[in-house]
Amino acid sequence: SQQPPQTRKSYRMRLIPLVLAACAVLAAAKHHRHRVPLIELNGADSIVGSIREDEPILSTVPALSINSESGPVCSYRITNRADKSVSAEFAAEVLDRYTGQAIIRVTDATKLDCKKAVYDLELTAAKCDEESVVSEPVPLKVTVKDTNNHEPVFDHPWYTVTVDEGKIHTEIVRVSASDADCGHPHGEICEFAITNGMDKFPFAITKEGVIHNTAPLNASTAHSYILTVIAQDCGMRKSKSALVTVNVKQACVEGVSGISDKLSFTAGADSLLVAPKAAIALCPEETKCTVKSASAELSMHLGHLQEGCGRQDVAIYTNETVKSCGLNAAAASLLEDEQVFVGDVNEEKLAEGASKAHIVPVNTFDGLVPDKFALSFSMKHAAGDKEQLANKQHILCESDDSGMNRHHFSVYVRHCKLEVVLRREAGAVAEFRAAEWRWNTPEVCDDKWHSYSVLFDDVDNVSLVIDGKTFKSDERNPEILDDWPLHKTKAAKTRMVVGACWHGRTLSLAQFFKGSLANIRLLAGASESASKIACAHACPERFQSYDDSAIFGEDKTTIKFTAPTVADLQKKIQGIAYENVRATPTPGHRPIRLQTTVECTEGKTISLPEVKSYVIVEKVPVPTIAISGQAEISSTQKQLIVGTAMIPGLKLVVSVTNENGETEDVTADRKLDSCKVHLKPSRDMDLEYFSSPATLIASTHIDFEHDKQGIVLRGEEWASVYQEVLEKIHYFNTRPDAYSKRIYSVQCTMEQGRVVSNEYVVTMSIDVPAPALPSASDDSAQQDSSSEEQLTKHYEPAFDQIGGSRLQNILEMELPRPKALLSHHGYDMGQGAVAGGAVAVVVVVCVGFLLVLLVVGVLKMRDTPMPRRHRKARRGQDSGMEWDDDGMNITVNPLDDVEKSMGGGGGAFLSEDESSDGEDSECSYHDEEDMSEEEDEDESEILPVNHQAPPLEWDDEEHDETTPTVSRPLPGGSARPPSARSYRV
Repeated sequence: SQQPPQTRKSYRMRLIPLVLAACAVLAAAKHHRHRVPLIELNGADSIVGSIREDEPILSTVPALSINSESGPVCSYRITNRADKSVSAEFAAEVLDRYTGQAIIRVTDATKLDCKKAVYDLELTAAKCDEESVVSEPVPLKVTVKDTNNHEPVFDHPWYTVTVDEGKIHTEIVRVSASDADCGHPHGEICEFAITNGMDKFPFAITKEGVIHNTAPLNASTAHSYILTVIAQDCGMRKSKSALVTVNVKQACVEGVSGISDKLSFTAGADSLLVAPKAAIALCPEETKCTVKSASAELSMHLGHLQEGCGRQDVAIYTNETVKSCGLNAAAASLLEDEQVFVGDVNEEKLAEGASKAHIVPVNTFDGLVPDKFALSFSMKHAAGDKEQLANKQHILCESDDSGMNRHHFSVYVRHCKLEVVLRREAGAVAEFRAAEWRWNTPEVCDDKWHSYSVLFDDVDNVSLVIDGKTFKSDERNPEILDDWPLHKTKAAKTRMVVGACWHGRTLSLAQFFKGSLANIRLLAGASESASKIACAHACPERFQSYDDSAIFGEDKTTIKFTAPTVADLQKKIQGIAYENVRATPTPGHRPIRLQTTVECTEGKTISLPEVKSYVIVEKVPVPTIAISGQAEISSTQKQLIVGTAMIPGLKLVVSVTNENGETEDVTADRKLDSCKVHLKPSRDMDLEYFSSPATLIASTHIDFEHDKQGIVLRGEEWASVYQEVLEKIHYFNTRPDAYSKRIYSVQCTMEQGRVVSNEYVVTMSIDVPAPALPSASDDSAQQDSSSEEQLTKHYEPAFDQIGGSRLQNILEMELPRPKALLSHHGYDMGQGAVAGGAVAVVVVVCVGFLLVLLVVGVLKMRDTPMPRRHRKARRGQDSGMEWDDDGMNITVNPLDDVEKSMGGGGGAFLSEDESSDGEDSECSYHDEEDMSEEEDEDESEILPVNHQAPPLEWDDEEHDETTPTVSRPLPGGSARPPSARSYRV
């Protein structure tokens, strides 16, 4: 009120425009509140939406919005244009009420599927706070896009079909599948596949699902096939597997099937079935035949492997034939080591050593050939000139040893006839009976190897088997001659000779055989059957069948069958087996052919196609024997006296190389034939000898033999047993100072000597003890004790005084050793038996006569006085008494001293002091004047008689000392009694 009027007027003028503006704003706001929302289409007629089956939010074009002047909007309403009462599958969610921005979702109750690909909807917008105010409806067209959410499904989970074998089928079966997806690519099947197909699988499938075979099917190879098939749509989605079974129908093919092209045989196998699955087929629709009979022939061609079965010098008695054919193993071999006897020079050249007959040792066959026997031999003989044809050529002859030339039994060739003479001995019934048989057969003079067996049951039952075939006798062949029994004579001793005949009157050999002989075996007191001999001649590789109707060929390399039906013939063929009894058969292939024919009642014969096969005999791995151990050992002289192990730490290993080239240890499964331990150079049989574990050997199949070289073990036994025996062999030397070292070798064999081990050489160094210098105290102690020892000890002759250098070896017996070996502490005598060289047994001297000789020897020794000295002092001195080498020979059994030194006899033989000391025992003699009456009464102890030892025998000076003595331990650990050897005193 204090302002001037002009100022108030100007304020009023300024307020008027402001009021008018406010009124305009209020009026405009009131008008906007009642305006309808307007959906923005950007010039389009409708909104187009698209969505995948698996998506929740719809994508629209254009994006959902309103005109900015028509808002705000709080919701959109979506309805079906066709039926507004049906709830729509979609709902909108407003994101900005002023711009109308919103998203359209699929309702929770709706699951989109491409099968309803289009939705025709309407969309309206409702104004905020005034839901009754809505926009004009706008068309909303939604398209549903397909997704690969379904996998193909086969129309059938399993397909089964049958086809004929031997053909190519373009369509075996067609498989089909469908996909729940819509159209291309997800709803269409683009490919099929077989998932279990392998290389050379004979099936394939096309994209259309057609399965066909790519090679002819064979029912014998597979009766059915199971295929695993899958389908794949164009969207690369795969179906689950479906199974397709293809059954192969066997086509009717006439012939024999089921026989393998190649059959493998390994040595040691009992047999091999040739056609265990053989099947014979006839096609009645093609061949009208009512079977009358069916036959088959199976043949095997051996070719160059062996010339048929005609082997030279056929050995009838072998381990294989004795076991498989039942031959008598007691037949004695009249030739050593199965050698071949050859007599091809004139009789007058015999003295030159060009040819000689073989005299059968007494221990091989002793006594007369009885009137029941079997003689087998192999012979190669040519006709020769007229003189040779006319002369007897003896194969085997038993005649008088001296005084007469009577032939008790003989087998000889004359005029190309095989003749046998068996004379009845004195005392037989005096009647005129058959005594000579003459077979006229071309084999005798064809200069080829043949085997002969004379089977003699009695004089009325004599047969001859040649090469396994029984000789067919007739009235004239063989020619039989009769004779009276032999007259009675004082001389009863005979001599048997191979290749000649001994004439006792002239004491010479005569009627020599001109040809070759081998494998001579004589079975006395029994005979063999012709069937067993034929079995022994059978081809080592052959066919075998347990059907009695089988007809074999000559060598059993062919076999024939005939049956009333095809089914029966099929069973017979299935039972044919291949056998090869050789321990080491020749490797290679054996061609086999089967020919089958069918006889029809209609009068025709059907020959089925020939079947060919091979039996492949595999090469047998050759084993090797390796001997190892301690190659260098040392021993003292004292150890040699009591015995030292020869082969400590010995190891025998048998190995083979398998197919993979790997070495395999087969020691536990293999047996050895022999082992030998030989000294190099040969042993001194007067000084050196061995011990053998007789108790152990007696429980095995091993024989042992001692010769000049050493010891030989023979017999088929496990390798571990041989190793145990060899480890327990000990070496003894009665004069150990004779050698500074000893070299010997060990070598073993197996498979009948075909496999030989390495020669394992052992060097034994013998340590020489340093001489001990006696001290004054030692001398005085010896002198002080000398008188007492002389009164208490009984001296006996030392070995070196009685010719110890010539002491013979004690044979293989588990008995105590000689006194030279008393101080033994490291070797179990229960397991060792002292062994030595061979000695000859000539005459068994009665005990009484022996005692007389012993007394004479004692009296002889007393003739030379000997000063009484201490035993140790005499060890290095020469004896005062010299043995008379020109005196008589007496036999000393060293086992007598042995028994007194071991066991119960020791106390009687030695005094208590002498038996308890640790010194090596030696023998010495008392002087005659120093011997007491009590010692005279006990004088027999100087040369004792051991009543438990074998009787003493005189030495046969003509006996060859180098001849090996073979001994076999008796049950219970004892061995064959040793023979004694004479010594000069």
